[in-house]
Amino acid sequence: MKKFLWIILVVFSGAYAQSLDSLLNDVIHNNIKQKSIDKSREAKFLADLKKAEKLLYEKKEALKKEKQKTEILKNLYENQKSTITNYQNTLDKKSENLKDIFSMLKQEARDFSSLLKSSMTSAQIKGRREFLEKMAKTNSTPSIDDIKKFWGLYLQEIIESGEIKTFETPVVDRQGKMKKELVTRVALFSAFNSHEYIKYDDSLETFVMLARQPSNRYLDYINEFRSVGNNQVVPVLIDPTRGVLFNMLKEKPTIIERIKQGGIIGYVILALGAMALLFSLYKYIGLVKIESKIKKQLQTEEASSDNPLGRILLAFKKHKSKDISTIEAKLDAAILKEIPAIQAGLPMIKLVAAVAPLLGLLGTVTGMIETFQSITLFGTGDPKLMAGGISQALVTTVLGLVVAVPVLFIFSILNTKSKKIIEILTQQTSTIIAKKLEITGKDTN
Repeated sequence: MKKFLWIILVVFSGAYAQSLDSLLNDVIHNNIKQKSIDKSREAKFLADLKKAEKLLYEKKEALKKEKQKTEILKNLYENQKSTITNYQNTLDKKSENLKDIFSMLKQEARDFSSLLKSSMTSAQIKGRREFLEKMAKTNSTPSIDDIKKFWGLYLQEIIESGEIKTFETPVVDRQGKMKKELVTRVALFSAFNSHEYIKYDDSLETFVMLARQPSNRYLDYINEFRSVGNNQVVPVLIDPTRGVLFNMLKEKPTIIERIKQGGIIGYVILALGAMALLFSLYKYIGLVKIESKIKKQLQTEEASSDNPLGRILLAFKKHKSKDISTIEAKLDAAILKEIPAIQAGLPMIKLVAAVAPLLGLLGTVTGMIETFQSITLFGTGDPKLMAGGISQALVTTVLGLVVAVPVLFIFSILNTKSKKIIEILTQQTSTIIAKKLEITGKDTN
């Protein structure tokens, strides 16, 4: 057994010795190969190092040249900057007055643009405000051509402000619809289409119809202008405020609107006035008829019962055989019987003349109460809140006076006429009694 182990050990020892020799040979061979590779890499590194050194040298030379060039340009920049500063100082000295002029020109452009915005010539001539606004906002110096154009626009506006022009332009109607119409512009003061006046709205930059037209006598100027030739001189309506007065027409109430402001008391006053006028007309016609019949009765000896004097004469004939005292009493009774019919209704007319101002005063008081209630609730910040009460206060007073004054004159006329008729009756009665006394005296003698 031991021999067998020694044999195995000897065999493995020989094999191990052979592998060590092989390993040694491989190491020696690899060292030789590695040295060759290292030498090749070292040679390549040295070659690259030389190239890098050469490139570094070239870059340093280029940098040196650029620094020299930069220094030259820096000196040139400083020289140019100094030259520009000198030129700018010279320019500032020479253009000192021009700056003020250009500043004024820009301000004028802004002002003129605002003026053209509200000018009705802008509806006819377009594109002017864009140029003016551009000139007003620019920071550069305006050119000679721009200044000449600005002067031309000023001259154009001056010329247009003294002319009457007819042209086609869009007009906004009261329903907000826009349609083209033939418009006549009277300088810068008023404009009208074929039948009514219009105004220029600067917010819409076009003409719009007025909410309310002036009275017909002013509208007649339009028809007269349209009917005559261009070479004839005709009157036209102008608004020297350039639309402000026309604009105020919608704020001015009509007579109907003023009556509505008077409220119920105003309607009562007008109703009383109307009834008083109708009755006064009826009474006047009645008095005229009575007076006419009395005049006819004076021209005849035959007494008629269709008039007061005739009825008095009939009463005289009925009692003429009696004594003078009885006749006189009967005639006085006949006159007193006729007077109520002649003066019937006159006190009522006088009452209306007295009551109308009192009703107006009542409306004034109630209107002022409403005004003070509005002040209590809302203060005095908004006058429109108090306008209703003040309108009623003033309108009812006016209506009361408007009714009372003519009714009072009418009462005076009717009263005078009735007194005249009564005076005729009294005179005729006195004449009858005098004739009777004269006849009685002769019979006594």
